[in-house]
Amino acid sequence: MVVSLLVNKIKHLVLFFVSVFRRALCCFRRRRRVSVDSVPLTHVVSNPKDIEENWAWDEKPDYSEPKTVQDHIELYRKRKVEAQQQAEVPPEERLDFFEDMAPKITKQTKVFINTDRGAPEAPSRLNLIDAVPVVSGELQEWEENSGWEGETLDWDAQQALREKRRQDREKRLWEQQQKRQEKMNRALGARIST
Repeated sequence: MVVSLLVNKIKHLVLFFVSVFRRALCCFRRRRRVSVDSVPLTHVVSNPKDIEENWAWDEKPDYSEPKTVQDHIELYRKRKVEAQQQAEVPPEERLDFFEDMAPKITKQTKVFINTDRGAPEAPSRLNLIDAVPVVSGELQEWEENSGWEGETLDWDAQQALREKRRQDREKRLWEQQQKRQEKMNRALGARIST
C-alpha cells in the first residue's frame, strides 16, 4: 500500500513538470488554420446618398422635392385632398379615465387669534413670577380629602347591592311558591270524577 502511494506521488510530479514544460513551449508552436472555418471576404459598396435618404427622419418617406411645374401642381393637389380628408373626419374623443382622480386644491383658511385683549404688557422672559405660595407663621385648617370618607361610600354602595340582590332572591322565591300553589290547586280540581 505504501509502495502504490509512492508510485502515484511520483507519477503526479512527473505529469506536473511535463504540463509546465508544454505551456512554456506553446508560444513556439504554429497554429494551423482549419480551412473549413475560413470566411469568404466580399467587397461591400455603399452609396452615401442612399444612407442619407434612409436616415432622413425629418421628412415623409413619400415626399420628394418637386422639380417641374407639373410636380408642383400634383403636390398642391395632394395636399389639398389630404386637408379635405382631415377636415371631414372629426378627431376621435379620447376618454380621460383619470379626470376624477385629479386632486382638488383648496387654500387653507387662516384664523388669527388676537391675544392683546386684557394684557397690559407683553410677557418678558426676564419677569419673575412667584408660583410658590407664601406660608405664614399662623396655623391654618388642613383640608384632606383622603381617608375614611371614600371607603364609606364604597361600603355603602356594596351594602346597597347586597340588599338589592337579597330582595330579588326573596321575590323569586315568593313567585316560585305561588306557582307551586297554583299547580296543586289545579291538580286537585282535575281529580274529581262523576
